[in-house]
Amino acid sequence: MKKKLYTNPAIYPVFIVGLVAMIILFNELIAKTYISLAQEIATYVMTVAFIFSICWLGKSVYRPIPLTYDKKEITIIRYFRKNIVLSYQDIIKVEFYNRYDKLIIITKDEKYKFQFLLKTKDLKSILKKRVRDVNF
Repeated sequence: MKKKLYTNPAIYPVFIVGLVAMIILFNELIAKTYISLAQEIATYVMTVAFIFSICWLGKSVYRPIPLTYDKKEITIIRYFRKNIVLSYQDIIKVEFYNRYDKLIIITKDEKYKFQFLLKTKDLKSILKKRVRDVNF
């Protein structure tokens, strides 16, 4: 039976609030007159930084179930492409960071990154047994 890893649902309200704030910031950016050139430049810089942070957060939001796994293989779920199936022998290195609950799976050909994951305890125990280079 395949088990699923989930993206933390708390990230969705943060993303929605960020989108609303970005729309409000654009309205303020268009309609506002500035006191000085420095204030105008700072507003543009902060707007670009805010857009970048929302896009970075958005790439983790669009997949609520990024992985399924069992004792034989890990399946990376892709919505618009074919799913990727990795056996534990194909995995060279696995890293897990508590900050943002980030999981990195490194194979011979590619590196797969996942953030904001829940229910990783069972997967980490399986990976410790099956993969040589584990960094938890």
